[in-house]
Amino acid sequence: MITANNIQYTRVEEPFWGVPKEMPRIPDQVYRRRLEKALEKMEAGGLDFLLVYADREHYGNFDYLTGYGPRFEEALLVIGKGGRSYTLLGNECLGLCRFSRIPSEAILCQSFSLPNQPIGQHKDLEQVFRGIGISQEHRVGLVGWKLIYPVYGSAFDTEVPSFIAESVRAIVGKEQAVNATDAFIHPEYGIRVVNDAHEIAYFEYGAAYASDAAQQMLLHARTGLNEVEISQFGTHGFLPTSTFPKVLAGDRIDLGMASPTTNEVKLGDRFQVSVGLIGGLTNRRGFAAYSEQDLPEESRDFLNEMVKPYFAVVANWYEMIGIGVSCGDLYEMVETVFPKEKYGWFLNPGHLIATEEWLSSPISEGSKITLKSGMCLQMDIIPSAPPHYAAPNCEDGLAIADESLRRELREEYPDVYQRIENRRNFMIHVLNIKLKPEVLPLSNLAGLYRPFMLNRDMALVVGA
Repeated sequence: MITANNIQYTRVEEPFWGVPKEMPRIPDQVYRRRLEKALEKMEAGGLDFLLVYADREHYGNFDYLTGYGPRFEEALLVIGKGGRSYTLLGNECLGLCRFSRIPSEAILCQSFSLPNQPIGQHKDLEQVFRGIGISQEHRVGLVGWKLIYPVYGSAFDTEVPSFIAESVRAIVGKEQAVNATDAFIHPEYGIRVVNDAHEIAYFEYGAAYASDAAQQMLLHARTGLNEVEISQFGTHGFLPTSTFPKVLAGDRIDLGMASPTTNEVKLGDRFQVSVGLIGGLTNRRGFAAYSEQDLPEESRDFLNEMVKPYFAVVANWYEMIGIGVSCGDLYEMVETVFPKEKYGWFLNPGHLIATEEWLSSPISEGSKITLKSGMCLQMDIIPSAPPHYAAPNCEDGLAIADESLRRELREEYPDVYQRIENRRNFMIHVLNIKLKPEVLPLSNLAGLYRPFMLNRDMALVVGA
């Protein structure tokens, strides 16, 4: 077991692995198989129809089947047990259905449109559902984005907006419209938690750009610039984000989920840069400083008191990850090396990533779930710290792939695989984090942590 005593702060050259030149396109057969898996879940659950909800913030399950998400508006994918589907869209998104990756009939649903837009073709949702063929003898699954049931609540609780849920329940009754989100995102059996080579390559595209954007912001950050100015060094362009990008300095870091302002970075400020795109998030948090000498006296033991214990658990996490590993054991390792009571972390120490930054998490106390080939995970251990410290953080994502999946990824996407190999070699031979063969880093910065974030020469490694 790696401890804080094994962690060294030493010179580490900045790694540059580049970004993809072309975005992988997930093949049609993958979408056909996704639909087949959804139909299999419907049959297993005795469902006649599946209603998959989406809005701009919560579109991952919808996108998984259609290949797109709505902008501005809500959307609803209705799938019958025979495989026929209908997509309900508002005024401005109706044309998107032409690009659906599964065959689907577009239905204009103006109640999904923005306020005061034309509603001359408005139909009551209950009328729309009846027109599709939903009737009182049917059982309907409602797919939202939260894992309510079976984690808590009942099968009749749903986060799908009430104007949708109540419309279908007016037809089938409350007890025949049940929560089916778990079929998609449950960390043990959800159809989205295991990915193939095409999906991993697609996620690597986003993870690579997210890490490159964070890296460029970190390399160009300096005192005297404000948060907005630093954010403009990001290289991710207009790629869709999975979280709001963050550049925060000083006391603004306590706001958590906040966007950059013209707040100026000062020497000794707590400092954070974070970019999340489809497939991965890169987050770094520490001090805008060159060394402990730039900090107040009470903060100068930051390296020994916070950083080294934190990096020890990060290194152990990366080394433990692998096929067949118990997620309960993984949680217990984190608690043993980096106790929650002392370091203040409270979220799951790691979670699944996909279109969403947080799909769901198999890692919890006592979890019986084991890690599987095809899972994509975020190294996400978030400590809390007294205000005179910066709570250290170096989040990045990875994929788990057995030998067969690695071979397919290497053959289908050689450039992706080469970047992954470069990252693995850096983590193993420079940072001395001994990854298992099945662990594939998706981020260009995986494992690299510079706690004094203006110092681009020094970083943490595992020593003797």
